Amino acid sequence: MNCASALVRDVSRQCREIIALAGRSENSADQKLWLLCHREVSPKLQGRRPRCGLSALSMAAELLQKQDNDGALCPMEETQELDNLLKMAQARGFSYQGEMYSAENLAKLAKEFYGFEYLVTRTAFEDTSDNFVISEVLKGNAVLIPYDADKNHEPCLENGHRAHWALITGILCELDGNSFDWTMCKQDDNMPMLFHASPSSKYILPQNGKFQNTYLCVKHGKSRHTAVWTLESLRRSNANLFELDPSKERQTGQYLIPEEGLREELCGKVVVLFSKA
Repeated sequence: MNCASALVRDVSRQCREIIALAGRSENSADQKLWLLCHREVSPKLQGRRPRCGLSALSMAAELLQKQDNDGALCPMEETQELDNLLKMAQARGFSYQGEMYSAENLAKLAKEFYGFEYLVTRTAFEDTSDNFVISEVLKGNAVLIPYDADKNHEPCLENGHRAHWALITGILCELDGNSFDWTMCKQDDNMPMLFHASPSSKYILPQNGKFQNTYLCVKHGKSRHTAVWTLESLRRSNANLFELDPSKERQTGQYLIPEEGLREELCGKVVVLFSKA
């Protein structure tokens, strides 16, 4: 049974609107084509508990399990899974209520609970490696990113006071027409310049490619829907996680904060999960 939902069409529609808007604002004679690589996962809502990292991790697990089983695997019962993740996080001294203020601890939890391998990096968005996140998504790996979430859950800049975790489920990027092997993709039925791709290790991106228009498809624990945000907005938000909200810091015993603080444990960090070879 395939558990993909109608929200896949929602993402495609969002992406078509983005492409149409970009086309109206550009006056370039060069042929520009767009690549969309996206996989839908079931929403895992965090509820009223601060367990956004656990929700994002659970969705990442479904993403990787679908990859390993060609999309034929349905997710396990989410309440029990999140409860079990919370118990393990508490037992390992990573969390009190589900809060995960350490990228390294979230990665360790992924390895122990699911058996995934992981990479925690601070260079995912450096200018010299613009295509790192895109490359990992195209490979089929799961990318988890902390950021500041505004009231509408979009990336904002609040110094880490609204720190939240999200899963990147896909990418949309504009490329020069001759810079990519488009024969591996399926052309969109409604928009000829849009091509759909399924994850594959065979994709070779242009070296040091400049992705003028790059967007990320994102899922998180406070919404059932997949959002499409600019890579730049998420990069800037990820890079401004400096401190915990002072009101939370005063709630002794409610939130487990690593001694090194958010600046060291979250700021600029990205977690990449992948199945064992």
